[in-house]
Amino acid sequence: MIITENMKQSVLSCKIYRGPICKNILFLFILSLTAQNSFSQFVQKGHRDPMPGEIAITEPGCYGERGKTYILMNNISDEMSTIFLGNDVTLDLNGYAITYASGNYEHIRNYSFEEGKAGWDFSKAPQAEIAGKKTQVMIGENVLILKAGEEIVSEYITLPVAHRSYFAMCGVAAQEMKVSIFVEDNTGKQITCISRYGEKEMISCPAESVSPRLGGGITYAHLNGLPGGKYRMRVKAVTDCIIDYADLRPALDVGIGIVNEIEPWVNYTHLYQAMHGSFYDYAADNQKTKPLPGIPVVKGSGTVTIKNGTIRNGSEGILSWGIQSNADDVIVILDNINIITSGINTNAVDVPQAVITKCTFDINNPFIINRHGSDNYGVDLWGKQSSEVSFSEFYGGQGCLVFKGDFSKIHHNFFANRQTVTNHYSIMAMGDSSQIFSNRIIPEIGSGIEIYIHRGMQIFNNEIVVEAAPPTCEYGHTDYSTTAIRIADYNAVAGTLRASFGNMIYNNRISVKGKDYPDFPDYIPMAWALFYSTSGGENFIFGNEIKVEDLTPGFKNETAAFYIGGGCSGGDFVDNRITTNVPAFWIANRYGPASNIDISRNLVIKSPSAGSDYKPVRMGWYHATAKNILFKSNIFEGSELEIDKTDSDHSFWVSWTVTIRIVDKKGIPLAYAEVIITDINGKEFLRQKTGDNGIIKTDLPEYSVKGTEITVFSPYTVTSGKKKTTITLNRNKELIIK
Repeated sequence: MIITENMKQSVLSCKIYRGPICKNILFLFILSLTAQNSFSQFVQKGHRDPMPGEIAITEPGCYGERGKTYILMNNISDEMSTIFLGNDVTLDLNGYAITYASGNYEHIRNYSFEEGKAGWDFSKAPQAEIAGKKTQVMIGENVLILKAGEEIVSEYITLPVAHRSYFAMCGVAAQEMKVSIFVEDNTGKQITCISRYGEKEMISCPAESVSPRLGGGITYAHLNGLPGGKYRMRVKAVTDCIIDYADLRPALDVGIGIVNEIEPWVNYTHLYQAMHGSFYDYAADNQKTKPLPGIPVVKGSGTVTIKNGTIRNGSEGILSWGIQSNADDVIVILDNINIITSGINTNAVDVPQAVITKCTFDINNPFIINRHGSDNYGVDLWGKQSSEVSFSEFYGGQGCLVFKGDFSKIHHNFFANRQTVTNHYSIMAMGDSSQIFSNRIIPEIGSGIEIYIHRGMQIFNNEIVVEAAPPTCEYGHTDYSTTAIRIADYNAVAGTLRASFGNMIYNNRISVKGKDYPDFPDYIPMAWALFYSTSGGENFIFGNEIKVEDLTPGFKNETAAFYIGGGCSGGDFVDNRITTNVPAFWIANRYGPASNIDISRNLVIKSPSAGSDYKPVRMGWYHATAKNILFKSNIFEGSELEIDKTDSDHSFWVSWTVTIRIVDKKGIPLAYAEVIITDINGKEFLRQKTGDNGIIKTDLPEYSVKGTEITVFSPYTVTSGKKKTTITLNRNKELIIK
C-alpha cells in the first residue's frame, strides 16, 4: 500500500479536528500498514497440567475467587448455563470445550414448513397455503399463509428439563400481521404461565394478538416453571398473516456468565422497549432480580480473562449467549476463543466492553426477534468504555459486531456477515472517535460498516467487497440497498447529539458488484460503495480506491459508487479513484434530496463494460433535488463530465483547476508577473502576481446551473503584460505564456 501525495494533502487539508484526529491520522495509517495482511483466528491448543496456584475444574459451576486462575481439565456441558465467573479471575479452557443448552432438546417437526403441511393439524385452517419466496421471503424456501381466524396445531415434543425457560416462537412476516401463540400439555389442556418481571407480573403464555415490528420478526410466548413432559403449540392467525419458524425452544442460556444482577426483562414486549434481559432462570427472589446463592456477584471495575478453548451451544435455541456479562465496569478479555452458536437471536458475546484477540465467532442466526435497535449482533459490546477487537474472524450472525464505547479500535479482523434483516451490518460503529482499520470485510450476504448518529470516527485501510443482496423479508417487493459503508443521521440538526459529522473515510479498497434478481420481478436490488445520508455536518471521504461493476446493466437493479441523498447536507468527496461501468455518483436519489456536497479531484475511469449510454454522474429522482453541488477539478477517463439529471430544480457548479506559467523567451519563470483573468463576459475573476516559480494556480468555474438557468463563464481570457490568451475549460488545463 502506497501513501500517495493526494492522500497526504487530503489529511493535511481537513477542515475540522486539526487537533487530536489530524495529528494522529498518519501515525495510525502507518501502524495499519505494518500488518496489512496479518489476519489471525482461533488456534486449537493442546492440554496442559495446572501450574502451581492454578485451580483445576472438571464440571460446570461457579468460580469466583478473586485473583485466581482456573484451568479446565476436560470438556464440560450443562443442559442450561454452564459456568459463572467472579471478578478479576482468569479461566483457561486449556484446549477443551464448554457446551451450554446441552439437554437433548427436540424441535417441532417441520417447524419451518419446508415439508409443506407435514406434522401439523390443519383441520381448523382449510384455506392455509404453502408459498415460496416469490410470495414472501423469510427464512427457508417456504412460508405458510393463514387467513384470519385459522389455527394450526403441532405434534407433541418432549421438553426434557423442568422449571426452565422455553419460548414458543413463531416468525411473522410483517408488522400489520398478528398471531396468538398457545401451548398445550399432553392432555390437550392449554398452559397459562404467569411470570414475574421485576415488580410486575404478566401472562407470558399464551401470547395473544402479538405482532412484530417493521420488517417482520420472531414473536414468542415465554414458558417457565413447567414440569418436563410432552407439549405442543397452537398458532392462531388474528389477521391474515404469513408465518414461518414455529417451534418450542430452550431460551436464555449462557455458556459463561458474569453477573452483576438478574435483569428479568425477557418478555416479548420488553425487547421492543430496548430493555436488556439476562440470567432470568438463575434468580433467587420472587421479583427475579437477585442471583441464586453461590453465583458470584460482580461489582465495580475489574477484568475477567477467558482463553484457549471453545464455547458452543448444544441446541438451536432462541435468545442465548456464548458469553454474557452485565457487570458494567468489568472488561472482558477474550484470547484465542472459538464460539460456535446457532439459533434465533443466538449471540456469541454480549458484554459491556472487551479486549478481543485471536478469536473465531461462527454464528448461525437465520433471523431475528426484532431487527430494530443496535443489539443482538454476533458480538455486542454495549458499554461506554472503549473496546479493542483485533486479529479475529467473524462468520454469520445478523451483523457481526456492534460497539458503543468511544475511542474503540477495530483492526486486522475478517468479517463474513450473513445478513438477511435490515441494518444489521458487518460492523455497527457507535463509539465516537473510534478507528476501524485494516480489516477484510467480505459479507456472504449483506453490508459492511455503518456509522449511525456518531462523530469523529476514522475508517481506513480496509478491504470491503459487497454484492447486491437477494430479496429480504422486509424488502422482497421493493428496492433494497447493500453498501460497503453507510453514514446516516436521518435529518439530524447540526450540533445535536444525533448528528453524524467529522467522520473520515479514507484509503479503503472497495469492490461493489450490482446485479438483478430477475426471478423476483418487483424486487430492485441496489448496491453502493458509500450510502451517504447525513445532515448534521460535514464528513470527509477521500483517497479511496473503488471498483464498481454492474453485472446486469440496463436491468431494473441500481448500482453506483456514491449514493448521496436522504435529506443530506454537507460532505466532501475528494481524491477518490473510481473505476465503474455505471454512474460513479448518484446525487439526490430514491432516498431523498442532497445539498452542499463538494466533489473534487476525483479520478473517474469508465470501465470497458460500460454501455453506450454511460454517464459518470446521475442527479435526481422524481421530486428529489440536488442543491449547491460543486464539481471541481475531477478527472474523467473514457468520458467527459456528463450528468444524467432529471428535470427538477437542481443547482450545481462545475469548475476546473487552471495552472498558468509565465516564462520569458528562454523559458525561465518570471516572478511577480501580473496575471489578469476575465470570463466570457469580460468580468474580472482574478488579478494576481506570480510567485518565485512564475506560476499561478486557481480554480475557475466552467458553468453553473440553477434549475433551467445555465450561466456560462468559459472561455476565459488570460492577460499578462501585452500577451492575451484564450482558454476554454472542460477539464483541468495548464497554460504557458511567453
